[in-house]
Amino acid sequence: MDKRPRTKRSTRALKLKLYEPPTAALSTQAGAQPVFRLVDPPEEYDRDGDRMAAGALRLPPEETDVPLFWDHSHQDPFAASRLPVGRARIWWEDGEPLMSPVFDGVGELSKLCAEKVQAGTLRACSIGYLTLSACPNERGGEDVQEAELLEVSITGIPAKRSAQRLKSMATPEEVQQTFEQMAKDIAETKAMVAEVKELVAKLAPASEETKNEGGEEGEEEGDGAEGEDAVTKYFRGLVTKKK
Repeated sequence: MDKRPRTKRSTRALKLKLYEPPTAALSTQAGAQPVFRLVDPPEEYDRDGDRMAAGALRLPPEETDVPLFWDHSHQDPFAASRLPVGRARIWWEDGEPLMSPVFDGVGELSKLCAEKVQAGTLRACSIGYLTLSACPNERGGEDVQEAELLEVSITGIPAKRSAQRLKSMATPEEVQQTFEQMAKDIAETKAMVAEVKELVAKLAPASEETKNEGGEEGEEEGDGAEGEDAVTKYFRGLVTKKK
């Protein structure tokens, strides 16, 4: 089989699986932004028998996002709408291309896709890319060395089982709310600790009185308790008082 690199002017759809626990909510307009992995590890084959080398996928020059479609509808002449439903924001993290969908909310299809992503019904994406350099592999597919990303689609049937949804990004507002809640929780905890200290301070003299009323026996207990910490002494006093 000829292994020489070749150039292929075509767009292929690489469908990827995203993972999210069923109880998690995915917000695409406000709140946590879902983050999708766009490619599988280089050694993994997709269902078409293709593999993509590390660093092979690139954006068009001077672009940071690409059109976002529903299930590659731009390729389907019978699709109800062949227009994009938003934009796919692309960036690299540790050399891996990631994507966050930004639905424009214009038209019923965009709203419907956003709602289904938010509900967790749609957890898969797919990329359409232009192969610039590739060679055949033993699976009958291609090992892609270089490709230009043209579009990303939200889809319902993933082809890459190992590619999973990574995380959700918090908005600045959510980060601020989290810090405010943490500050509130810390203040409440400090107040509770102060109340406990005040209660212990009020009860401690009573325990000392009880110990003194015990006479010689109390003195012996006091001698035996020498070196005990304040908490142990406090509870020893409560036991003595009960008797």
